[in-house]
Amino acid sequence: MGSSTDAGRELDQGPIGPDRLEQEARSRCALLAVICEQMEQAAFILRPGGDGQLRFETVNQAFCLLAGLPREQVLGKRVTDVIPEAAQAATLAHLREALERAATVRWEATLDFPSAQKTGALAVTPAYDAHGQLVGVAGTVYDLTRASRLEAQLSAARAETTPLARALRMSGAPPEQVLARATLLARLARQAPGALFQLALRPDGRLHCPYISDAAQALFGCAPAEIEASFKCLLQCIPRRDRARLRRAMLASALRLQPWHSEFPVALPGDAGIRGWRELVAAPTRQADGTVAWHGFIGDISERKRIEETIGQFNDRLAKRVHYDPLTGLPNRFLFGDRLALEMKHAATGGHGMALLFIGLDRRKLASDLAGQDADEALLAYAARRIERCLQPGDTVARLGDDEFAVILTECGEVEHAELVAQRLIDVLRAPFCVGNGQAVVSASIGIAQYPDDGGQPERLMQGADQAMARARASGRNRLAFLEVGMQAAAMRRLRLASELRGALADGQLLLLFQPILDIRTSQITKAEALLRWRRAGHEPALPAGLFGIAEENGLIHEIGDWVFVEAARWAQRWSGMLGRRFQVSINKSQAEFEQPHHVPDWGEHWQCQVDPCIAVEIPEGMLQHLNGAMVSRLHELQAAGIEIAVDGFGTGYSSMSYLKRLAVDYLKIDKSFVAGMLHDQTSRTITETIIVMAHKLGLKVIAEGVEHERQRAWLAEQGCDYLQGYLFGQPVEAQPFERMLASQPFAAH
Repeated sequence: MGSSTDAGRELDQGPIGPDRLEQEARSRCALLAVICEQMEQAAFILRPGGDGQLRFETVNQAFCLLAGLPREQVLGKRVTDVIPEAAQAATLAHLREALERAATVRWEATLDFPSAQKTGALAVTPAYDAHGQLVGVAGTVYDLTRASRLEAQLSAARAETTPLARALRMSGAPPEQVLARATLLARLARQAPGALFQLALRPDGRLHCPYISDAAQALFGCAPAEIEASFKCLLQCIPRRDRARLRRAMLASALRLQPWHSEFPVALPGDAGIRGWRELVAAPTRQADGTVAWHGFIGDISERKRIEETIGQFNDRLAKRVHYDPLTGLPNRFLFGDRLALEMKHAATGGHGMALLFIGLDRRKLASDLAGQDADEALLAYAARRIERCLQPGDTVARLGDDEFAVILTECGEVEHAELVAQRLIDVLRAPFCVGNGQAVVSASIGIAQYPDDGGQPERLMQGADQAMARARASGRNRLAFLEVGMQAAAMRRLRLASELRGALADGQLLLLFQPILDIRTSQITKAEALLRWRRAGHEPALPAGLFGIAEENGLIHEIGDWVFVEAARWAQRWSGMLGRRFQVSINKSQAEFEQPHHVPDWGEHWQCQVDPCIAVEIPEGMLQHLNGAMVSRLHELQAAGIEIAVDGFGTGYSSMSYLKRLAVDYLKIDKSFVAGMLHDQTSRTITETIIVMAHKLGLKVIAEGVEHERQRAWLAEQGCDYLQGYLFGQPVEAQPFERMLASQPFAAH
């Protein structure tokens, strides 16, 4: 359970606010981009730009192949910049229809792309957030070019068969002419990848099939002669409700003399109920006696339907994974944020109050460890069920993190009601849980914030409930606490930390810890990540929550960043000399550290006299979306000085490949959340494998963070990951213990 605990600890760190919700939104975008790329049919995502026009944000490889355009010529462009001119008016009209109806719109169009003319079936679906704002439009293009060509061939075949039938009725027609045309018809029927047919609807309503080709045997399990003798032979293969649907489509085609296009399932005799799918395409003509005759084609689309069903099931599972906690089945933090915003909007409209409860399980890890292996997950699942049973219809419960839950009490204007529910939750969660090999006993600390008194925005209300829960725990646990209006404790703590931080550098209170990074080919430590810690008087070395935010607010981030750089460089040079080879130390830099021009060049100047710089700079993935010309220039100055660039936490946000190419980064660090989930989650494995393959194709090296188990190491080695970092190889330690670790390696002597 170590990996899940660490993941939860990551969720616990820092204040709850828009940045964390945005991070989860970026995670979902990354997952959706991966899914889009894996789809066989052409797919794209449009998002509104600053000018209000929809622009291409994501396209998969199938779209690029269909359009005959490289991806970089599509991304960021308007719809009218990509869709051929002849189809632009219809495309924009259907997009407007989809936005007005807030629903999926489908149509067919001929697309004259530069590479070739394509016929496509297009579908677009708009997506909106909880506030009704447009998030984007997802679309697909199904290539109908081959089907359209086949329909043209059928029209030509019908033109041939009409004079052939006339010739057969003519008593004076030369026999060789009749034979030649009959041979042509037979050859066309054999070559078609399906069944050619003629179907007649007589004025009295009876159906008759004068002709169907030999492929009918494979499609319906009936010989052509049987179908021509009695059309019921074919209808028996089609489920009853689908027969009614087909008849309605046929009658509509006959009434309007428009093409008939239907898809329907079949169950072949002797196939033990195995269903297949067929597609019918036919064009009608009305004869002199009122009979409507269709000439057309029936093909097997079972494989296409199977793929569509698989994609649909995968998308459903992905949607559930994105919005729900897989362990408890409850809404996760992302979906909870949407529901909270919606409930606050309803409360404001209805003029009533509501309450938000944050629930923390106290000593949960200790209790589950005592109860035996695998007890932890069972305890969390049972706790979720107990919480649900305490709520009224319309209330919402969600799992926010490792041992934290949240509850929305709708129409809760009275303080007493919120207090009553919270106390009931404390009582039911205090009762022993039968899990694992015994019983687990936990308690609950609950923080309560009320709308609108304690906050008018979702982020503010969540912060308030979180602060109240922290106060309940600090007061002894197993109790509830309301947010105190005007509470200044958090603000005073930030002021105190800022004051102490100003003297930390001068007093030598800052230090670096180093965590080893192994080369997966040699299993040797070849790199390290430097991690900042603060040794305050009377405290163990630690990184107080919100430290970097405080440093940025008070203008200390650059001074601290420069000290980290010089200190890490000093140890990197020392260890390179000790080992007789280049030993690299990586340091973390925030976006704020690149916003004042005079700081970054100083880092490069530090290495002007060095032959082989030994520093790598790690930048967060989210910074890629906010790059400006000056920041790119400063990063290039570092690279020119021989300092390598790594993107940290890769995969949790949405990074365009153009950013990676523009920066020419050297390393991608896979976020530890994917490494933690790879042993039991297929999506995490798929994303990790995709990142490794993509990075290598771009000429980049890959570092996996958070490796804690041997099975993770073995799987990453099989995928060709270059470097590994995590507790499996060592926790962050100070410089002297780390140096002894290096010296103990076999190669350290030379």
